[in-house]
Amino acid sequence: MIHIPESYLELEYIYSATLARDIKSLAIVSTTPGEGVSSLLLSLAKRNAFAGRKTLVVDFNIYNPELSALTKPSVNSNSSRGLPLPAVLPQANGNTNIAIISVPIERKLVLGLREPGVLQNHITQWLDTYDNVLIDTSPMSLTNRANLPPEYISSACDGTILTVLAGRTTNTAVVNTLNKLNKAQALLIGIVINDQFNPSLKNELLREIERFDGILPTLAKKLCHWIKRRKILALEV
Repeated sequence: MIHIPESYLELEYIYSATLARDIKSLAIVSTTPGEGVSSLLLSLAKRNAFAGRKTLVVDFNIYNPELSALTKPSVNSNSSRGLPLPAVLPQANGNTNIAIISVPIERKLVLGLREPGVLQNHITQWLDTYDNVLIDTSPMSLTNRANLPPEYISSACDGTILTVLAGRTTNTAVVNTLNKLNKAQALLIGIVINDQFNPSLKNELLREIERFDGILPTLAKKLCHWIKRRKILALEV
């Protein structure tokens, strides 16, 4: 999981379009694994907590429960359906405004959460205690009988964000995900592009010039200096 600073400008845009606009419950979904769902969700939770809001993070990413690993899960439950009690996320600054509910692992519990209205009722109860609820989901492409379908989770929330790994996730796969969200009547607030594997034109040119550094070092140095001063070359490819 990649750490995204709470002061990151792009994160501020996402925060301003969601939690700062009175979106009480938010689901973050992806099409395939590794698109940055957990990283984005945790960073949004920290930004929200920084604003003084009590934030509950619910880990429904059964495929890769990274957020659950950040706390010690409670052995108790908050309902007859067996969901764990929230565990406070320890933070270096002493902020205790973030709590995490660990991923449910019992198949009977997962099937119970799939029943109409059950998840909505849980979210309503959580919002009695917390200002916001953020839900991590399994990738759309890996949905099976052991998971909670991301589109179902999204339909129970006030809004949804879709993360897309640029350069890796295909257009067809993204369209399929959007169709599922639309069919579930989920409110898609926006799409976040993960540029981890989508470098800027400037970085690509600098990488190519490195090949000539040993042969024509003076020319390579001049070219690198010229490229670094051209803002237009920072455009992504």
